[in-house]
Formats: sequence, C-alpha cells, structure tokens
Amino acid sequence: MTDALSTAIIVVSLTAAAYSLWSTWRNRAMGVPHLVVLGVVEVLLITQAVVGFVKLSGGEGPHGPATFVGYLLAILLIPPAGAGWGLLERSRYGPGVIVVACLAVAVMIVRMHQIWTGTNA
Repeated sequence: MTDALSTAIIVVSLTAAAYSLWSTWRNRAMGVPHLVVLGVVEVLLITQAVVGFVKLSGGEGPHGPATFVGYLLAILLIPPAGAGWGLLERSRYGPGVIVVACLAVAVMIVRMHQIWTGTNA
C-alpha cells in the first residue's frame, strides 16, 4: 500500500461524508455532486487495488494476504452500492447513505493499512 494514496482516499472519503452530512442536515436529496465525489472515491480505490495487487505480486505486503485481498476487493463495492441506494432513497436520507458508505471506506482503508504493516493483524 502507498501511504500517500491511502491518505488521499481517507481525506476524499471524509470530505464526501461531511458534504453528504451537510446535505442531509439541509434536507436535500442526493444529486450529481454526490455521484461525482463517489466516482472520485471509486477511481482512487481502483488505483489502490491495482497498486496493492502489483505490490503483492512483487513479494511485498502481509505474510498471509487473504484478508488483505478480501478487503481490497470488498472495498470496491461500497461506493457503487452507496450510490445506488442513495439514488433509490429520494428523501433527505439518500445522502445519509453516502455518509455511511464514505465512513466505511475510510475505516476499511485504515484497517487495510494495519494489515499491510502487520499492526493489529
């Protein structure tokens, strides 16, 4: 894992969560800006997956990579699932789904970094 990329993903995810929380508080439905920021998060996650698999194939990373690979693949599903669910929920709680999705991405990135470095694995 690359520290700079992980940090970028966490910052973008938390910023998206804050924006979505603000939209929820203002009683607004999910819109195009929410989809754009989720798209940015997804592109960053795909980049993280490619980098992770390249480094794993080069012999870097955790000794037992199964958990890390599981996180690497599962995290790719969160932004699209959040976008779909948020679009279906046309009330103020659509952005609330995005808040939960973005917070989940940030937490999973932190956990992936712990697994990668062997801390609390």
